[in-house]
Amino acid sequence: MLTNSNVAFRRLFHSSVRLSCEGKKNKEVKPPEEAGWAFNHVEKKMGMYKPKHTITEQLAYMKSKAYDDAYKGLPIYRWVNRSYSRRHDFFCIDKHGRFNLNHACPVCRDEYLFFDYRNPALIEQFLADGTDQPIDILKSGLCREQYAQLKAQLLRAKEHGTIPFAVDFRNFDYRQWYKQWTDEPGKPVERAGVRLQDIHPDPLVSFPTFKNDKGNDWDEWWLRHDKFARKAK
Repeated sequence: MLTNSNVAFRRLFHSSVRLSCEGKKNKEVKPPEEAGWAFNHVEKKMGMYKPKHTITEQLAYMKSKAYDDAYKGLPIYRWVNRSYSRRHDFFCIDKHGRFNLNHACPVCRDEYLFFDYRNPALIEQFLADGTDQPIDILKSGLCREQYAQLKAQLLRAKEHGTIPFAVDFRNFDYRQWYKQWTDEPGKPVERAGVRLQDIHPDPLVSFPTFKNDKGNDWDEWWLRHDKFARKAK
């Protein structure tokens, strides 16, 4: 049988638990300066787990004083120790999220960093000057996994428009593919006295002038398919 003192104690306990849960929900995420460096100050990380952060935390971290103090305004791969020249042959983190190496690549070793198309500032650090192509993997110091992520997120950034890129203009002779086309092709595009066709010559592939795709097995397949579909109805 519950007494009045037991009932009062239970109400007080449940109210304190509810207030503590609400306090955790309303607790704001501290910026990196207040939260500290966590695993970033540890050099030998083999066997440790890499924490997972959101893209919002990564953007806030790259704008923080902690990031500026760590990389001094230079690309993060500039701080790679060149004595570990075979890092690109390894995967820094295994499938369980633990470090395989003591000295990880520049992206794996920083717990806040990972390639994402929504953060073009990190991707652009690994692009060759004046181009939209990634630098060599040996120069970047990245592991295999991070270099593959760099190329994948770079392509995704181009598709979403977060990283702009230019497509060189090129004239084509459409009379090779359309028999009704009579216009002459435009003048070759030149830049600094060099023609684009000399840099990127046409592939050694011959295309037919005109091909009417009728009366082949493909059309017969669709006729049989339509006949089967009508029977099914």
